[in-house]
Amino acid sequence: MAIARFKNWWFLAVNGILFLLFGILVILNTREAIEAMIKIFGYAMLGIGILVMIFGINNFRKDKQAGLILFESIAVIAIGLILGFFPQASIQLFMILAGIWIVIMGIIQLAVLATLREAPKFKNGLLINGLLTLGLGIALFFDPFSWAIFLVKMIGVLALLFGILLIIFSFVLRKVMKGELAAPKITK
Repeated sequence: MAIARFKNWWFLAVNGILFLLFGILVILNTREAIEAMIKIFGYAMLGIGILVMIFGINNFRKDKQAGLILFESIAVIAIGLILGFFPQASIQLFMILAGIWIVIMGIIQLAVLATLREAPKFKNGLLINGLLTLGLGIALFFDPFSWAIFLVKMIGVLALLFGILLIIFSFVLRKVMKGELAAPKITK
């Protein structure tokens, strides 16, 4: 039985507490959380850009075409530097870029819906999802910072709920391990 092998119920409880604290921190310090997330994303892009540049240089040394890879790495490094070291100025740029991406995803969803011939019961769901996605992308163009705050607060709320669920699950797991919670009997 998989539950009997997992003896560290407290590990789930600690993770739940960490998620709970993260959720509270994000909800109370929204602007700082946004800046921190953008910094982390920028540093990640910077690292990826450096790795891609190393790959491109290695390809260039082996007499392979690497011009596009080197150009891509320079662009990714530049974006990483801007996001990592100037997060306050790049919040709006980041959200506008996210808006462009979301609009493209909404258009793709609606295009898939237009070409879908089978599964008519899913068409309404696809239509609603495509329109909502398109609407969110367009809304990000008009007020990117307010939407950024809303999305970060939603992340905080979800982290809070996930933390609470992890804590509850850890104590249920503890009871199962102690034998306090009997397995349900199957009747025919």
